[in-house]
Amino acid sequence: MKTSPLYLLLLPLLFILSGCVRIATETEYTYNPAIDFKKFQTFDWHRTEVPQPVAGGAGAQFSLLLDQRIKESVASELVKEGLRPDINNPGLLVAYDIAVDNKQLETKDYTFPEGFGYGYSYWYGYRYRYTTDGLPGYQPIQSYAPGTLVIDIIDPTTNQLLWRGYSRASLDPTAADDTRISYVVANIMSQFPPVPSAIR
Repeated sequence: MKTSPLYLLLLPLLFILSGCVRIATETEYTYNPAIDFKKFQTFDWHRTEVPQPVAGGAGAQFSLLLDQRIKESVASELVKEGLRPDINNPGLLVAYDIAVDNKQLETKDYTFPEGFGYGYSYWYGYRYRYTTDGLPGYQPIQSYAPGTLVIDIIDPTTNQLLWRGYSRASLDPTAADDTRISYVVANIMSQFPPVPSAIR
């Protein structure tokens, strides 16, 4: 059987396209329309709080490598928008989380102090003390489909959530796939800063 030269030329393209379909994601965002996001010039990471495991529990189950990859990807996208890191006087704070199966949350081996806001990650155990009032369409992390990556932008002065982007990307919290992480983060952060005329 003779193979068409055109088929041989198109075969690599088909492999590339199949890879794109495999990592395609649904990305959305919401934000406080009263905020002028163009005024911000610097950012840093919101302080995370890692809970202590319950006595006799399994202990922390999070990937430091995945944490590093996500933070590097988010920082890279913010720098492309003209923001620069500043740990001393940041104009914005950034936080993220990955939604997991609620069944995992029911059997978690962690205890948390009361009064925490967003952030209930089984894998990372991170909780964030910032307020979510006034953000249109806000949902707690537990309401997102497992594997959803959520990125939040917070005002360090008011401790108020200003912007949230998320992608139903079916991320595996146990894996640190650089290509997939970069792709998902880039899709989310392409919506930041938000365009005021865009209604989501």
